[in-house]
Amino acid sequence: DGFVGHSYVGRWVNLGAGTITSNLKNTYGTVSLWTPTGMQDTGLQFLGAMIGDHVKTGIGVRLTTGTVIGAGANVFGGSVMPKVIPPFAWGDAPPFGTHEFAKFLVTAERMMQRRGVALTDTSRAHLRAAYAGRWTVE
Repeated sequence: DGFVGHSYVGRWVNLGAGTITSNLKNTYGTVSLWTPTGMQDTGLQFLGAMIGDHVKTGIGVRLTTGTVIGAGANVFGGSVMPKVIPPFAWGDAPPFGTHEFAKFLVTAERMMQRRGVALTDTSRAHLRAAYAGRWTVE
């Protein structure tokens, strides 16, 4: 329980208890990964999830092999998540809502302060640009 092997996890991520991902396909083949230009074969047999900065998962979130979660997403619920979750998504299943930016910043500040780190104006500007340029999944 709680396995996230062969995953890439961004900064300021909080994985809820029991968040788990698969890192090996049942076919033992290579893992494909979603990109903005379409699915790409990674050539890797082992790949967990790609989890962006400031992502939050709730208790028991389940991720499939090669799941991509965009920055700032907050996902929860006990079902298996889709292969791609857009940045700043909010919810337990598609169609996801959008995490309100002001509320996102409050949470980010609290999380960082807990570790003795201030959210700088430069970081706020980067996060605002990421929010403004977030991609969607079609």
